[in-house]
Amino acid sequence: MGAGLATLTGLRAFLPLALVGLISRFALFGNLIELTGTPFAFLEDSWVIGILLVLALVEITADKVPVLDSAQNIVAGPLRVLAGAAIFGAALGHEDTGVVVAGMIAGGAIAGATHAVKEVIRPGAAAAGGGTASPFLSLFEDLAAAFGTVLVVIVPFLGLALVAFVIYLIYRVRRRRRRKYKGLRILKD
Repeated sequence: MGAGLATLTGLRAFLPLALVGLISRFALFGNLIELTGTPFAFLEDSWVIGILLVLALVEITADKVPVLDSAQNIVAGPLRVLAGAAIFGAALGHEDTGVVVAGMIAGGAIAGATHAVKEVIRPGAAAAGGGTASPFLSLFEDLAAAFGTVLVVIVPFLGLALVAFVIYLIYRVRRRRRRKYKGLRILKD
């Protein structure tokens, strides 16, 4: 579950955190994620959920405006890594401290990798769509973060599928770049 949630924070930093806080606070779907009694119980506080929802709305809105999109992604990149670490830690909150810390490190790395893949893929897709594809891709990312968070909490093994998909995308991007620049090796000499 933690890996999948961290993957989703690579798309949107605040929306998965807010949804996990809401799910835990109101015990939606039973006690699939329980933050009470963990160092991450603050995510259940009303004011924290409110701030996260406002920040999610700002992030979602800024991502739809082409002028703000680039600046927002520069600012949001490190925040997504921190959010990935926090959400993975929250998913492991009832475990020993060493396990939580290891999970937080993994969560930050997963969120950072997802953000990096998104930053590589999105400009090419936007250029192919003549600049009109960005808002649609952004909407897809919003829906993926929202529904994906709920699905990963309900079916935790979907998180592993999300991580596998990101690894596959990294492989494809690296392979394509390697093939693209393979013919340019003679320029190094």
